[in-house]
Amino acid sequence: MQDNRYPTLKDVKAMQVDHGKLVAAEMNSRSNGMMMFSGVSDSYTLKEIDGEMVLLHLHKSDMDGTVEKLYRADREALDKIAQIADRENLYAWGEMRIDPEKDDRPRVFDYSSSSGIRLFTDDERGNTFSFNCDTAEFYGAGAVVKEITDILFSFVTDDGLISEKQSPPTDPRVIELKKLWFPDQKPTQEPTQVTDEPEKTISTEFVYNGGDWKCPECGQDGNQGKFCANCGSWRPDLAPKKEEVKEVETQPIQPSEAAKQMGIPGGITEMMKTVGLMPVDKPDEQLAGLLEEKVSHGRIISFEHISRCGGMSINSHREDSTKAVWADGGAAVTKYIQQGSYDAVVTELKAGEKVIAELEQYIRDNNLTNLSRLTYDRSKDPFANMTDSWEGGGYSIVFDDSEEGGRSFVCFTLDPKAISQHGGGEITGKLSEFTQRLCSESVISSMRREAPKTGGMGMMGPAGTAVTVSTPDNKTSALTAQYTEQEKWECSQCGYAENTGKFCSSCGSPRK
Repeated sequence: MQDNRYPTLKDVKAMQVDHGKLVAAEMNSRSNGMMMFSGVSDSYTLKEIDGEMVLLHLHKSDMDGTVEKLYRADREALDKIAQIADRENLYAWGEMRIDPEKDDRPRVFDYSSSSGIRLFTDDERGNTFSFNCDTAEFYGAGAVVKEITDILFSFVTDDGLISEKQSPPTDPRVIELKKLWFPDQKPTQEPTQVTDEPEKTISTEFVYNGGDWKCPECGQDGNQGKFCANCGSWRPDLAPKKEEVKEVETQPIQPSEAAKQMGIPGGITEMMKTVGLMPVDKPDEQLAGLLEEKVSHGRIISFEHISRCGGMSINSHREDSTKAVWADGGAAVTKYIQQGSYDAVVTELKAGEKVIAELEQYIRDNNLTNLSRLTYDRSKDPFANMTDSWEGGGYSIVFDDSEEGGRSFVCFTLDPKAISQHGGGEITGKLSEFTQRLCSESVISSMRREAPKTGGMGMMGPAGTAVTVSTPDNKTSALTAQYTEQEKWECSQCGYAENTGKFCSSCGSPRK
């Protein structure tokens, strides 16, 4: 029986969709990795400008800025895409969904990419119909996607190039980092005209008449605040003037001073150490003092390491934990791994005596419980909020101090980022080694599957809040089904509490 929550290609081809005449078509893509400023996006839009059919290529890079190229095109190409759209009923393809239980595609956790096709029509509502290319390929429609992209890319030639513009990055963090990394690099030269023909002016005029507005940067409809809920861009009529941005970019300021203002050390290696991605050479004064401060505890009850990560892509949530519980002179280990909406895999092991003894001795000899007082300084992290992924976790150590006049359950939590930031890279490395040895030097007792503690990333929703799109009669309605309820969140910066996208509609801050 077909699950109505996940319409297939066959389902959407049979849907009835009202639409006007096709006036423009676009293919867009975006990729992003875990590295800072790794976001790259491209769009190829076939449309009419000043009575002439053109292909506009926009290439945006967090690190390098924006390149805008305009190519000659012809109306026949748009007619061909219109024929494909009618033949395949592309206007309904945006309703396709993939059942996560049937999605056997390989997962990549440190990189995300997506691509889509948008069709613009001239009906009264000015509808835009879009669908995800990856979803189409999952259902075997890759040939249709290629048919459209081949038409668009056919105009990307040197002979057909009309004009080219390049804009440098405007993010002050990028500007400063490029100064640190490439101190001898000359400023980007002004863009030059590539042909003798007059440059075409592309109209980007935006008039706000109140109510909802559509973002010209990413195409997000239904925005209500000053910023786009999807990409965080300003509402165009409120955006800072170009002259103001240029003044900030060219303001004379020494790199070392700019780095100090942003909390960034004077070099990429030092920056990585400050963030905690590389071990610092030696413990700072605070960490050294905590390691020397003697502390006494009763018997150890448990040692646990938990690691969690996730992102905006489906099923990107992952939880990995290793817990050792002391009992009768030994310890039992439980290994828990769970990804997205899939069942968790739980492995029970009998810990090896050697690794248990060495771990307990390491904890006591180095007074590790004192390190629970360390805190991570996020203001020194230039990577904060730079990607749509997140990670967290740490170590917990539990003691029974009742025989020493204390409580029977005393728990200490250690943040590996905080320890590394204070120069304890060697300590976090040693704890990571012990975590691995608790499994590799133990004997497996049993393995089982169980339901996940939290749901995976649902379609357009955070972990555990997958949204079902359906009508009262439980049948999917083409392009008219709406989310009955969206999770709202409150911005920690300005307090606006009606946000539903990735960015605050009031101040533009990213969702934490």
